[in-house]
Amino acid sequence: RHCYGSSVLLAMASFGASLAQQVGVVALLNPRNTAGLARAACVLVGAAYPVYRTFKALERRRLFDDTRDGVLTYWSIFGCLSIAENTGHAILHSFPWYYHCKLGVVVWLQTHDGAKKVYGRYIKPLLLEHEENIDHVIETVGGEVSSHVSDTSDEVANLVAWAKTS
Repeated sequence: RHCYGSSVLLAMASFGASLAQQVGVVALLNPRNTAGLARAACVLVGAAYPVYRTFKALERRRLFDDTRDGVLTYWSIFGCLSIAENTGHAILHSFPWYYHCKLGVVVWLQTHDGAKKVYGRYIKPLLLEHEENIDHVIETVGGEVSSHVSDTSDEVANLVAWAKTS
């Protein structure tokens, strides 16, 4: 069986292509070889770095700070993407370049005001339109959850009291 990837790399090396260029070609020829690396980069660039940016924005303690607004906007978009990713997991992960594309989207969101553009064009109008309904659902569900938590904590307290007397 002939490996075209190694032939391409040999040809690239003979033309003076850098290691980064050669790695890029390998990723394009067979993205499954680099999907793990792209996934790790998505976590690093998409979550770890923004966590640090959030820390920096929060610790500056300025009430009106563009950095803080940018970080909050990014996290709102990242949350929406996470919901979409979990909903369409089977379809998205069957696409060979999924993590490579996701990495590109995550980088774009953090640069060129990508998150601000997506938020302003799609998320904000959608949430403003449905804000009243969403608030009602949250209030209703929150009340139900609070009631169940209260009932459960009473039951646990009764169980603990019974266990102490036994």
